[in-house]
Amino acid sequence: MLLSLLVYSLTGAILFFLGWHVNKREQESLIQGGTTLPFYSWEILLSLIVFSVIAGARYHTGYDHAMYLDQYLHLQETGDFSRQNFEYGFEWISKLFAWCNIHYFFYFAFWAILQIGFLYFGLRHHKQLLCWVALGIMLGPYFVSWMNSVRQSVVVCVFVALIPLIRDRKFLLYALIVVLCAFLHKSSLMLLPVFLICFINIKDKSPSKWFFLGILAVCVLVGSFPFWTEYFTNFQWFIELTGYSNYGNLDDPNVGGTMRMVEWGPLRISVLLSNIAIIWFYPQLKSYFKDDNLLPYYFMLAFIGICFSNLLMNTTHFILRPVDYFLIFNLIMTSYLLCYLYRSKKIIALSLVVIINFSYFFVAVMKAVYFPLKTSVPYLYHLFFCPSL
Repeated sequence: MLLSLLVYSLTGAILFFLGWHVNKREQESLIQGGTTLPFYSWEILLSLIVFSVIAGARYHTGYDHAMYLDQYLHLQETGDFSRQNFEYGFEWISKLFAWCNIHYFFYFAFWAILQIGFLYFGLRHHKQLLCWVALGIMLGPYFVSWMNSVRQSVVVCVFVALIPLIRDRKFLLYALIVVLCAFLHKSSLMLLPVFLICFINIKDKSPSKWFFLGILAVCVLVGSFPFWTEYFTNFQWFIELTGYSNYGNLDDPNVGGTMRMVEWGPLRISVLLSNIAIIWFYPQLKSYFKDDNLLPYYFMLAFIGICFSNLLMNTTHFILRPVDYFLIFNLIMTSYLLCYLYRSKKIIALSLVVIINFSYFFVAVMKAVYFPLKTSVPYLYHLFFCPSL
């Protein structure tokens, strides 16, 4: 437990400082008549290295780490995966690492540096958010989620970097990158119709926060009584298309009905309160960051993720996996909110939002130690060279 608390909190603090420092340097440069700092600033490069080292050194942190590790070791020994349905891009890259006999530390570090690298690249013009984003990754649910769904999480972070293409309505380039990402995870093809949000006037006009809160309330209510999930069996073709059939089959009556019921514990309540805070403060954020033409897109995508995550909460984990493409924008919107509250000196609201969002990992680690379940134990951090710690 102590190792987990130390690794998560210390890494979050280091990444927070580096994000704060690069933004401070950029603001000083602009005041003196200079230009914005490039993506390859030393603080950002060091952030990528720190994150990738922590991710590469982990052992069975993340639900699927054992699977990826076993597959990679089998690949090194036999020259092929024991599982035959990985996407071609992931397979080729993995084989390249295996043929070079590279230790799995560097293999996992490579995927991690792609994850945070694409996310930071997508936010390279929003450096004021990086310190808060860093804390959210390490002290929220995102780090373990990325360490679990390694391939999809790379695509999720690429998607963040593609939002300017949606804003500028550059469909051909957007579609080309999305299709290329399908070589890492087939589910990226679901991002093609997301491009249509560029035709919605979400910048100049948007409903009131009460409208959004009402929709959220309906999703929470309907999601609490998922009797309607029996109709999911009609969408097995969609599961096959996106590659999620590896995780379950909707024709299975256990999956087609209610596979699980998520209790209203501290983690779920904290996530819901964070969702409400994003919606409640959005009008103020839109006014404060009025020159930020990406903010409305981030909010709309976050709101889609908020609604679907609550609507599908009591189904199965693999049914929720596509929602990860939108939940990443919760992290970004929370960072906008924290930045706004800090700059506006709204100390009480800032403290509450910090507690709601950054206490997540403390609660998750405590649950893993004192209530060890299959779903909670992967939150604990172990080192590959000393897994007993």
